[in-house]
Amino acid sequence: MLEGALIVRPTTDVSTSADALDAAAAGFAAASKSDATRRAYAADWRDFTGWCADQGADTLPASGRTVGRYLTHLAGLGRSVSTIDRRAAAIAAVHRAAGHTAPTALEEVRSILAGIRNTLGRRPVKKQALTADLVAKVVRKIRPDLAGHRDRALILLCFGAALRRSELVALDVVDVETHRKGLLVRIGRSKTDQQGRGRTVAVPDGKLKVPAALATWLAASGIADGPIFRGADRGRLSHDRLTAGQFARIVKARCAAVGLDPEGFSGHSARRGFATTAGDVGADLRHIAGHMRHAKLETTLGYIEDGELFRDNAGKGFL
Repeated sequence: MLEGALIVRPTTDVSTSADALDAAAAGFAAASKSDATRRAYAADWRDFTGWCADQGADTLPASGRTVGRYLTHLAGLGRSVSTIDRRAAAIAAVHRAAGHTAPTALEEVRSILAGIRNTLGRRPVKKQALTADLVAKVVRKIRPDLAGHRDRALILLCFGAALRRSELVALDVVDVETHRKGLLVRIGRSKTDQQGRGRTVAVPDGKLKVPAALATWLAASGIADGPIFRGADRGRLSHDRLTAGQFARIVKARCAAVGLDPEGFSGHSARRGFATTAGDVGADLRHIAGHMRHAKLETTLGYIEDGELFRDNAGKGFL
C-alpha cells in the first residue's frame, strides 16, 4: 500500500471522476510526509505484512490483536522503543490512507505500546555536540586543498545556520546571499516545512568566519550555480550533489583527524552544537528555537546538552 498510494505524487490536473479525485487525494496525503518518512514507513509496512503472512493474519484492515502481537514480537526481538513506535505509526498511516480506522488507536494496542515504553524505555543515546570550540579545532586542522576548502565551508555553514543534513546538502548557490553583516541562507522544503514556504536564516560574520570559508570554497571550485556542495575527490570536482550520508562521513573523518572519537559524532552534531553553544553563552531559548526553526521550545531543549541544567540552578551561589 505504501509503495503505491502513499508515495504517488499528486497532480494539479485533476478530473472530476470519483476515482481520479480519490487518487489525487491519496497523492496529496502522501505529500504531507517527507521523502525519508515515506521510505521508512514503506520498509516498516513491508516488515509488518511479511510477519502477518507468516502468521496467516489479515493486514488491511488489521485487528488490534494482530497489531498488538506484532509489536510484542518486535519487543521480543530487542527492537528499540523508537523503532517500535515508528512501526506502529506506519501501520496507522497505511490504515488511515486506505480509509480504515488505525488499529493503534484501540485501547488494547495503546496499552501494549505504553507497556513496551515503560519496560524498554531508556534515555536515547545522542551524538555529541560539535560546539563552537570543537568546530574551531576541527577546521583549523583541515588542509587548504579543494576537499579541505569544501569541508571547512560544509562544517562551518552547517554549524552557523544550524542546518539539518538534508537542508545543508540541498543548498544551491542561489540560496545563499552575501550581506554586509554575514550570510542570508534560504532554506526551502525541510522536515518541519513540508509545504515549502521556506525560511531565511542569518549567519553573522564573527569569530569562525563562515562567509569567508564559503567564499573560498566557491572560488576554489569555480562553482557559480547549482549545488553548492559536491564531490571533490583528488582535486577533481564532481557535478553530483553531496549526500547527507557523505556529509556525515566527512564530519566523522574530520573529527577523527583532531583526536576526537568519530563514533561520538554524526552529521547532526554541528546542529546540536549550535544549540548547546548558544545555551552555554546564555542566548534566549526563544531565539535559539527561532534560529533552528523549531515550533516548540521543548524540542529546542532536547538539543541543548546538560550544561543548560547549570543555568539559574537552585544551588548556584551557595554550593
